[in-house]
Amino acid sequence: HDNVLIVVDQFEELFRYRGLILGSVEAGIFSGDQLQMIAEFVEKRGGGLLMLGGARSFGEGGYGGTPVADALPLAIDPKTRASDPGPLMRLKITPTRQGQAHAVAQIAESEEASLKRWSELPAVSATNAPLPVKPGATVLLNGTDERGRTVPVLVSQRYGRGKSIAQTLQETWQ
Repeated sequence: HDNVLIVVDQFEELFRYRGLILGSVEAGIFSGDQLQMIAEFVEKRGGGLLMLGGARSFGEGGYGGTPVADALPLAIDPKTRASDPGPLMRLKITPTRQGQAHAVAQIAESEEASLKRWSELPAVSATNAPLPVKPGATVLLNGTDERGRTVPVLVSQRYGRGKSIAQTLQETWQ
């Protein structure tokens, strides 16, 4: 896979885009101004922000206390700084009640067929520590580990005029 990193230094340049995807990239790669621009892109421009899970995402990527963390639907403790990834979790994914009706969970010809298909998919992995869901955010997909613990893996929220989504898995099905 090719990784693409577009670094934008001017607010006007960033506003040309409709959405941003942050993969497993540390917050430290961005300046403080760039982190603020990303949050304002969502809040003021009405853009979309998707953060993908991985060894350098969320708290492990040092996003705690940044404007980007403010925009995300999961709460990253501001005292959290970049750290080594946690232990690998194998998760069986299921849509929540809200997720069942959402387009993202429609992976078959009907809602019922989609639910059946979700139950047949293999487990996927996540390395980020589970994070609390912010008030007002909607959990669309949950993951359940081998011990029966459930964690949110796809969470969405409105942020200002835009929308942010956190997808905490480090892999998906292809």
